[in-house]
Amino acid sequence: MNSKSKTEALRIIHNCALLYRENLAHKNVLFVTLCDRNADYFEAAFLPRNYLHLTGVRTDLRSTDFYYSAVRDRLNENDFRFSGDGTTDKKLAVLPSLMKIYLTARMVGDYDYSKSLLVTDKIAGTITAAMGFKKNGDSDLYVPNTALNTDMREITKNPVRRVAATFIKDKQNDKYRELTYIAKGLTIDDSVLTPVFHDKVDTLNVSASFPIPRLPILIVDNSEMEG
Repeated sequence: MNSKSKTEALRIIHNCALLYRENLAHKNVLFVTLCDRNADYFEAAFLPRNYLHLTGVRTDLRSTDFYYSAVRDRLNENDFRFSGDGTTDKKLAVLPSLMKIYLTARMVGDYDYSKSLLVTDKIAGTITAAMGFKKNGDSDLYVPNTALNTDMREITKNPVRRVAATFIKDKQNDKYRELTYIAKGLTIDDSVLTPVFHDKVDTLNVSASFPIPRLPILIVDNSEMEG
């Protein structure tokens, strides 16, 4: 890699760190999925220290320090190096498109362990870019640990699940109240979906930047029962 390439990498790392801070840092995202009308979900937590792993670069800085240096535009070209396996360019190429993964992910799958150098558990994204997630210790949460410049269907177990709905919240909030995506033809109170996330989402107080599809309210005519 020449200095020009590293200069471009630094620009992407800085700009995406700002997007990560704006959209993902200190947030939790709930991906609700469907396959043959069978619903499931997984929940991801995005912390400052996770950002480094998405860039594909190597550094001697602590991961949290790397992130805050990138946000404050204090990172320089001597603070990082490109990965020896050649994946840095590929990761940085798709990184900007992943900074709103809660809007863009359309599929979720379990990693099939087909790549010897790739260690991750869940993959969410599209046929052109995806984010890998690793189980976070003993908790039920996953954390992002890689950016993938590939058709995710080629590295996930069949069947790949479609994203039915996505929610986002500040990590300190108890329940999700912001819907960011719902698949066409589904409703927020779909009887298949709600049993999966009923304890995580405050469905009565959900908001969104678009009209939220709901089942029609059944109005019962009691006139025939009167008198």
